[in-house]
Amino acid sequence: MRVIINRFRLMEQLTKIVRFVSSNEHVKVLECVYMEAVTDRINLIGGNGTTFLMTKILDEHIQIQQVGKVAVHAKLLADIVRKMDEDEIMLSAETMGSNRLRVTTLSNRSTFILKLLQTDEYPFPEQMQDHTLFTIHGTNFRDAIRQTLFAVQKKEHMPTLTGVKMEVKDHTLIMIGCDRYRMGKVEQTLASEVTATSEVVIVPGRTLNELEKLIGDDLIHVRWCRTKIKFIGNDFELITHSITGNYPNVDISEDSAYVARFVVHTSALVSALNRVAIIASQEKTNLIQMNVQAEQVVFDASSQVNQALESLDIQNYLGTECKVSLNVGYALEALKALGAERVQVQINQGMQMVLFTSEEKSGVLQLIMAARTAG
Repeated sequence: MRVIINRFRLMEQLTKIVRFVSSNEHVKVLECVYMEAVTDRINLIGGNGTTFLMTKILDEHIQIQQVGKVAVHAKLLADIVRKMDEDEIMLSAETMGSNRLRVTTLSNRSTFILKLLQTDEYPFPEQMQDHTLFTIHGTNFRDAIRQTLFAVQKKEHMPTLTGVKMEVKDHTLIMIGCDRYRMGKVEQTLASEVTATSEVVIVPGRTLNELEKLIGDDLIHVRWCRTKIKFIGNDFELITHSITGNYPNVDISEDSAYVARFVVHTSALVSALNRVAIIASQEKTNLIQMNVQAEQVVFDASSQVNQALESLDIQNYLGTECKVSLNVGYALEALKALGAERVQVQINQGMQMVLFTSEEKSGVLQLIMAARTAG
């Protein structure tokens, strides 16, 4: 393989790839980026054995002098390319007793010779056979990821809760993230008809976290089967294994019976919560009390020696006066993910949950488990 390539474009693609490669020293080839030069592009693949990113560099950024393929340490190559100071560099595979890759600037002022691994040892992702296929707008999908991912479990006490449940019903994509204490639920209309039978899949949260960074404003094509999911963008393909197991039943809607409901400006609510959080954070529980009254809501945070009180005027009040306590950190994360100018706050009839929904965006719901406060 011998190619001349735009350094900035190569760096852009390697930066994406590095986030997916493995650091498992027992499987050295998974520390590599697989690069294949064909007549009109360079294909790149990086993964950890269960999740793979496939991207490409097209012919307007490259000159293919000789086709071929290599597997080279991804992070090392990215570090080298990042610190070179010319716009174009040459990559050429050599054989000097063992395989090597020469990385050099066109002026020959900087040269690196890197060890290559055998390309036939690279574990390519398996092709998907029967699958569900649909298309969604990139901006909508990126919002849906952000509005559900914040709520997934960070530690693997229950593996299913470290992922986001995805399901298609009636031309609508339903996504749910939950960690037993909070939930984010989004319903998004799809940009295409759904082909084949729909199945429920649980997508790893780590994968979605990286996917959100890749998605632009273009359409995203999604394919899934029982064990794998593939996301296809304008210049990338991301394939990952789904999480096996049963997701808990969290079928909650904003139409459920409630004790109290009101509307408030999100910025004012966030500011008030940030202030009472200063005192709430002094206790491990991070709890505040929310006292809903006819014309205002009062937030109360107390530690052993300190207290904070914040009151906000509310609109569209319905229901009865009540008090609940909730985790202020969870509330702030939910409101950030909601991304609305005005938020409807609802306390459900059992006073076990606080729901946040948007006046501007239908189909988005954030939920936090609440504890009833005596008095």
